[in-house]
Amino acid sequence: MPILDLKKLNSHRVRTFRLPPSPRVASPKAALEYINARGFIYFWPIKGIDLPSLWTAVAGNRVVADKHDDPGHITWGWKDNALGKKLWYYAKILRKKATMISLDIAPYFYALSENYGSPEEDYLLAYEEGRLSQAAKQVYEALLKEGPLHTIDLRSAAKLMNAKESIQVDGALFQFGRRSQRRGRREIIRMEKRTNHANH
Repeated sequence: MPILDLKKLNSHRVRTFRLPPSPRVASPKAALEYINARGFIYFWPIKGIDLPSLWTAVAGNRVVADKHDDPGHITWGWKDNALGKKLWYYAKILRKKATMISLDIAPYFYALSENYGSPEEDYLLAYEEGRLSQAAKQVYEALLKEGPLHTIDLRSAAKLMNAKESIQVDGALFQFGRRSQRRGRREIIRMEKRTNHANH
């Protein structure tokens, strides 16, 4: 059985996480290139999960700062300014955490989900069987009618705008994500390993 060389592993981690002396990600264009190169990353570093994140690539290997004026928080602006531009796919996917996925890789995540059958009819069956909440039904119908929307426009299209209803929208999106994850969790973990190995 091959023995993993710790020095090579650390060298690979420095390169793929953009740790010094690797160049930092310093612009929205560089962020997009980084996401496309890695395939998928976390938005924030996640405790106990050793995968690249945009924060680490921009701000270095440190905890996320509480102060809003920290230079690392420029990532918020990049993410928000990309809304509606279809640069990447952003949602709570891996381990229910904010994940940024290259559009080239997104179809593989979709293929591992439960999104099969008739999109126009299956959600009604799930609603009638009690597997889909009222808010989730409204969110789904808004997406079915309008296509991809960022969160603010989605809340408006689904007619879920007040504070309580906004929480319901988040819950609906989480519900969709959870259904997608159940079927593909093991396969996604394997895909993470394959992607990291391919970039070694």
